[in-house]
Formats: sequence, C-alpha cells, structure tokens
Amino acid sequence: MSSIDVTLVPTDTLLRALRVMERCGASLLPVVGEAGGLVGLVSRAHVLAAWKVDPLLPVALVMAALEGRPKQGSECPVPW
Repeated sequence: MSSIDVTLVPTDTLLRALRVMERCGASLLPVVGEAGGLVGLVSRAHVLAAWKVDPLLPVALVMAALEGRPKQGSECPVPW
C-alpha cells in the first residue's frame, strides 16, 4: 500500500476517511493539499463525532471547525 493510499485531501468525505482508516488500521490520517504538503490531520474520533451530522461532509470542514475549538473546559462552538 502506498502512502497515497493512506492520505486524504480536504475534499474527501468523512465516509472515505473512515473507509481508509478501516482498510489500513489507522486512527489518524494526514490531509494533504494540492502540492502534496501536509495541511492537517484528522482522527477517527473526529470523523465519528462529525458523522452524526452528515457522513458526506468534507474533512476540510471538520478540520476548520476544530481549528476554532476553544481550550478544554470552554464551551465548544463545534456542532458535533
């Protein structure tokens, strides 16, 4: 399995992310931009939490929601 098989792009859906995680036994996947550089990471916990909203959400939306997440103990603006 090549490294391309275990990376995501921002437009990939949560459904694809979960399928890749299950196929390769990973709980954390890198998300790469058009040039192939790392733009973030997405975890199985984040995917499953956002799954409740819509499994076809792009991973970029989940990453963006988590960037604005307050520190522990604060109210979280993320809807999932």
